[in-house]
Amino acid sequence: MTIKNVLSFLKKKYLYFFIPLAVVLLLVIVTGTYGYFTAKSLMPSVADMQATGGRLSEAFQNQDLAQAKTEVKTLSEQIDNLDSKYQKVRWTFAIPLLGNYSKDGQRAINASKSLATAVDILIVSVSPYADLLGFKTDEATPSGELPKAQSIEDRIVFMAQTLDLISPDLDKVGAEMEMAQKELAMIDENRYPKEIRGKQVRSKITSVKSTIGESAQLLTQAKPLIKLLPDLLGNPDPKTYMILFQNDAELRPTGGFLTAYSFMKVSKGKIDLLSSYDIYDLDARFTKKVPAPDAIKKYLNETYLNLRNANMSPDFKVSMDTFTKYYNDIPGMIRPDGIIAIDTQLPVEILKVIGPIGVGGWGNFSAEIDPRCNCPQVVYALEEIVDRPTNTIRTGRKTVLGPLMHSMMANAMGSPKHLWPKLLNVALDSIKQKHLLFYFFEDETQKVAEDFNAAGRITSYDYDYLHVNDANLGGAKTDMFITREVEQEIELSNGIVTKTVSISYSNPTKGDNCNLEAGKLCLNGTYRDYIRLFVPKGSNLISVVGSEVKETVSEDLDKTVFEAFFTMRPQSQSKIVFKYELPALDLSIYRMLIQKQPGTPAIKHTIIFNGHETVLELDQDQEVILN
Repeated sequence: MTIKNVLSFLKKKYLYFFIPLAVVLLLVIVTGTYGYFTAKSLMPSVADMQATGGRLSEAFQNQDLAQAKTEVKTLSEQIDNLDSKYQKVRWTFAIPLLGNYSKDGQRAINASKSLATAVDILIVSVSPYADLLGFKTDEATPSGELPKAQSIEDRIVFMAQTLDLISPDLDKVGAEMEMAQKELAMIDENRYPKEIRGKQVRSKITSVKSTIGESAQLLTQAKPLIKLLPDLLGNPDPKTYMILFQNDAELRPTGGFLTAYSFMKVSKGKIDLLSSYDIYDLDARFTKKVPAPDAIKKYLNETYLNLRNANMSPDFKVSMDTFTKYYNDIPGMIRPDGIIAIDTQLPVEILKVIGPIGVGGWGNFSAEIDPRCNCPQVVYALEEIVDRPTNTIRTGRKTVLGPLMHSMMANAMGSPKHLWPKLLNVALDSIKQKHLLFYFFEDETQKVAEDFNAAGRITSYDYDYLHVNDANLGGAKTDMFITREVEQEIELSNGIVTKTVSISYSNPTKGDNCNLEAGKLCLNGTYRDYIRLFVPKGSNLISVVGSEVKETVSEDLDKTVFEAFFTMRPQSQSKIVFKYELPALDLSIYRMLIQKQPGTPAIKHTIIFNGHETVLELDQDQEVILN
């Protein structure tokens, strides 16, 4: 067979292979060239959208609602323009591989449309409350609305009467957010490179999807709260709330020693603070002989329960269930619609915003640092009024908290307009950091508080978990001077996770003369700490170092609990170390929830995992993902 014959044979045999291959190759080249130039033609539109998005973000940062509305309108028009141009590549959807990327572009455009619509609806919805939220707007007040208010109280009254009207708008926002999520969920970031020319690609897609998901979740939590807020503000029916004062200088499981209580009436947004009372007066009226919790018997030597010690569960609802069960047995008491617990951090933060105030018959109060305790003056003044021994009998000293709150409320309600957003942030931050807790008797309202993480609940969690809970039992007001740090060292071996949790306590301050005969203010004394670690149910305790009593293991709140006790003198340090094994958990991705104890400041947490160190300042509940 000649070479000519061989070539003729090959030409005939592989003709139907090479021709299709050439056609496909040509198609790829043409498509790629077309796609390149088409994509290049779209880049100016994308750049314009990025610029508008930047201005929109800046408008929100500057709290300029009018500018934000203008920018979101421009952005919507730009997205529509880009979508129109993008239809030129729609035919590539059917091409294998390339079609996936083309479809992702359309999905991103569709998601952007939904998000822009959601933002536009939200801007219109919150416009009537713009000044309360701190936003600037140049729009005229709609007919029938309250004119620009002269006080924050006017705005709260207005909110109570009108807020339920925005619920339909929130439903529309939620629907648009859901559509955006569905579009983004169809984009698989794993088919994209980690980076292109030094710019992150895959992580950016993941971050956008995560941010939209978190925003949707926040909206889901906020919707029922906004629907219920008018009712909580006494519209149409007045509400009465008990205010419980927790002294975090004497830390207890839910935030502090129950020092005093007061009542607050809310009617269509108008707030009236009623009388306040000493918690010991309430205990004097509680005559039932109920056995005290074991820790109270052991460390305070009290046989029967006093209501001031009813908050021994770290779960605020469980503690308040106990408190109200016996409170309701006392005849002649006001039956509130709910309980609001606050500690000293709330008045401190309010005074930082409104400045010093005077309270008739009690003196002046401010948030400035008092050198006698290196703490806010209002904290020291309250402790001095309430706890300093006197030669004369002065009843009702703890009722100072009621007049103080009344004066702060009056000053806050009459504060200048530019302070309103700061006061709102104080309330929101106090909820987040658990200095402000809520308990309601009505199930639906209680559920909303829990969904908003405002109810101080110990949360169910399927992965690693930690909650450190301290109770100062007979240790004066020493928590004013103590700092804490927590270190977690996590070891993995043959599928078994061993944890060593070390809690370090430091009190650098000189102690007070706590001899009653001396008649001096005893704030800093010997610390007596009943400590509990709440960890995943089924955890196995290996050892405890630093406890002065035999450690115990129990179960509570669907967690395993390790209990210990130690004392610490002023100008000293202590450390208590728990070592334990976790039960079998799905930790292929190491997730951990750390729940903050109410009443505590931010606490430094150091986590050592796989040789890597993660440090965080825990000022709220936080989920941590380790790798």
